Amino acid sequence: MPPRRIHLGICGIGYGHAARSLIILRELERRGFTITVSSYGDGLRYLISAGVNALPSPPVSYGVLPEGKVSIKMTIFRNITLPIRFLEQLSCELGYAEDADLVLSDSRVSTTLAGKILGKPTFTILNQFNIRIEYPRYRRLIEILEAACYAPGEIWGLSNEILIADYPPPYTISKWNLVIPDRFLEKTSFIGPVIERLEKNPRRDELCEMYGLDPRGGPIIFYHASGPAYERRILTRQILPILDEIAREYQVIATLGGDEPGYAAERVRVYRWVDDPMRIFAISDLVICRAGQTTLAKALASGKPVIMIPIPAHGEQLGNALSVAESGAGIILEQDKLSRETLESAIRRILLDESFRESAEEYRKLHMRLNPIEQICSRIS
Repeated sequence: MPPRRIHLGICGIGYGHAARSLIILRELERRGFTITVSSYGDGLRYLISAGVNALPSPPVSYGVLPEGKVSIKMTIFRNITLPIRFLEQLSCELGYAEDADLVLSDSRVSTTLAGKILGKPTFTILNQFNIRIEYPRYRRLIEILEAACYAPGEIWGLSNEILIADYPPPYTISKWNLVIPDRFLEKTSFIGPVIERLEKNPRRDELCEMYGLDPRGGPIIFYHASGPAYERRILTRQILPILDEIAREYQVIATLGGDEPGYAAERVRVYRWVDDPMRIFAISDLVICRAGQTTLAKALASGKPVIMIPIPAHGEQLGNALSVAESGAGIILEQDKLSRETLESAIRRILLDESFRESAEEYRKLHMRLNPIEQICSRIS
């Protein structure tokens, strides 16, 4: 008899993991499964706001400096009790998953390990297998930390299957963070990004009217704030005044991930939150964003080139941005070099060079051929 009760443990850093897991959750519920869900931090808040009865787990996070740069020292200090915190998480997951027939983990080491301890079939969804640390000043320390960061991969490797929620090679966004040992490759599959699908052939004029934009006006620039709360707000405070200036020439729309603007924009159409950002991706000419894998996957699935401003010293985001830039679908703009001049230069370069749109279009075509939700459901049914 197929499993009917599933426990789903979701990484709570930022919105990306929770957003894609919510899509999976809704489909599993539609198919008659009973689901328990756990998360923490931004992910827990996102799920609760979406009406999910999500259970709390002890949070983990990394350290960030006031300017939004990842700090090795603060990360070590903040996680000095990580072994205890992990055991607390594991204890919660053991309790939450005890009555489940199957365990599904979205990048949660504790969930994967709990599933195996309980003897349940366990599947892990990932877009990052190994952790890259960008901090050349402390090279020897980084080598030690990166070696330690392979430990989660060993636990994820205990899963019955590892499902990579990313485009298959050579289009993989997170390829720099997916160095998977050969012994795990047989159980690893690239299923494609788990993102919302926009209804077929949306009316551009109707969508533009919905957001107060002119379908026959100037190019539409979409700033989509995403990622962990503090780093998201740092960039928004810096970029909104710049966007307000360039909105004299372009149509600019911004979604802030639920945050307050902190700046009275006169020309930018600012939304604290929208329920379906894929509509705005669809009508945009280019997207400005951090370099989280889920946000990049949404932009590229819509065939839109991107200007990426990765979180400084964030190894995963820097790797993602490098992959997309190498594919020709986007430009990297460093946060400490962000200004009206550098942003306008990047915008003009993308809008005037058709190759950026053509490269992004290749991702859109690939996305249309993939069906990650069906692949997940077929494996656990």
